[in-house]
Amino acid sequence: MTTITVLDSIMGSGKTTYVIDMINAQHDKDVAESFANPDHEPTKFLVVVPLLSEVDRFVHSCPDLRFKDPQPVHGKKLYHLDKLVDEGENIVTTHALFRLLDRSIYEKLKERGYKLIIDEVLECVGMFDKLTAKDRKLLFDNKMVYIDKTTRRLCWNDEAYPDCEGRFSDIKKLCHTGSLVSVKDTMLLWEFPSEFLTCFKEVIVCTYLFKGSPFYAYLQAEGFTIRMKTIRDGSLCEWDAGRGDREAKERIKSLIRVYEGPMNKIGDANGLRNPLSSTWYDKASAEALKRLKSSTETFFSRVAKSPAKFNAWTAFSKVKPRLKGRGYTKGWIANNAKGTNEYVDKQAMAYLYNCFYHPVIKGYFHERGIKVDEDMYALSAMIQWIWRSQIRRGDPIHLFIPSERMRKLLHDWLNTSGCISLTSDEQEMKRAA
Repeated sequence: MTTITVLDSIMGSGKTTYVIDMINAQHDKDVAESFANPDHEPTKFLVVVPLLSEVDRFVHSCPDLRFKDPQPVHGKKLYHLDKLVDEGENIVTTHALFRLLDRSIYEKLKERGYKLIIDEVLECVGMFDKLTAKDRKLLFDNKMVYIDKTTRRLCWNDEAYPDCEGRFSDIKKLCHTGSLVSVKDTMLLWEFPSEFLTCFKEVIVCTYLFKGSPFYAYLQAEGFTIRMKTIRDGSLCEWDAGRGDREAKERIKSLIRVYEGPMNKIGDANGLRNPLSSTWYDKASAEALKRLKSSTETFFSRVAKSPAKFNAWTAFSKVKPRLKGRGYTKGWIANNAKGTNEYVDKQAMAYLYNCFYHPVIKGYFHERGIKVDEDMYALSAMIQWIWRSQIRRGDPIHLFIPSERMRKLLHDWLNTSGCISLTSDEQEMKRAA
C-alpha cells in the first residue's frame, strides 16, 4: 500500500514553506530531465488545503507549475476538477471538495501518477445523520441497500435499482464510493474510502500532534505504513515525539497568560464527571450555564480587559445560544477551525470546552483493534483553536479555560519537551504501579 509521510511539526516551524520549496525543486528537476529525455513525465501535484484562503498561497508561490483552482462549471466545481485531471494540470483545492471525489476521478489520478499533499489532517470518519430512521427502514425493506458482511459497508442494489435518481441519489453515490459503514446495527458512519489514497504515487500530510488525530487511528486501522518526519530549521528530520519543540515552546510560554482563579471552579473534575463535556452540557442546570456565562463575561471585561472585537470564544454549538454574552458573542470561532488567518487579531479567548472522541467513533476504532489517545486528541483540537489568534504572529494572548482537564493538558504541553508530560499508556502504567 501507499506509504503516508507525515510532516509533524509545531506551528510556525515552516511546514508549508518546506513543501512549497520541495514542489518547486521537483519542477526544476523535471525540467532538467526533460531536456535529456523528451518522454519524461513531470510530477503532477494535487494539494489539499483546509480553506479557500490558503489556495492562493500555492498558486502564487509555485508560478511555474501553474496550479489550477477548480471553479464552478455547470454549477459544480467537481466537474471542473475532473476536467483538470483529464488535462494533467497541477491542482490545489479544499478538503471539502476533495471529500466529494468519486471513483472515476481517482482512477484518472492513478493513471496520471499524481502526488498528494494534504495540509492538516483529513476528516476521515464522522457520524452520518442525513438519513432518517424512516428512510433507512424504507431502503432496507425495499432491498435498495444491503450491508456487506465482511466490510460492513452499505452497498447499493444496482441489479434491482440501477437507475435510481432523486430522493436517494446521494445515498446511492455514497454507497458506490464505499463511504457509509454500519455500526451498532442502527447507525451509519461516513468514512473516507481508504483505497482512494492508494491511487497516489506518494502522500504527504502536514500537521501537528498527528498521533492524536482520528486520521492516525484511521490509517492504522486500514493498514497503511506511516513514516513520521518533522521540520527543523527548514530541513526535513526524523520525528522525535515533539521533543525538538523545546525552544519554540519557551517562546510560546511567554506569550500565553492562562487565567487561574475561582471562576475555574465550574470545570473542576469531580469523580467520574467531566465538566464542560458534551454530556455535561446536556445535563447542566440553567443555573450552571448562567454561572459559566457570567464568568466568561467577567473574564473578558475585568480580567483580559479587551475590546469585544478582539475577543473569541467557543463551546458546543448546541449551547451557543445559552452561553453568548456581553462583550464576546460576535467572536465565536468553531472548535474545529483550522488553517485560517481570519481571526489573527484576537487577543483574549474563552475555551468553554472539554473535548472527547465521539463515543461511537471511539468504539468503532476499538473494535478494529485501534486504541485512541483521548488526551492528545483533545490537546490537538485546543491548540489548533488557540492558534487562530494573534499568537500566530508572535503577539501575546489571554486565555480562559475553565475545564481543569483541558487547562492541565495545555500546561503539561507547554512545560515539557514532548507532546504532553505522559502519554495515555504511560499514565495507565503509572497508576498500575
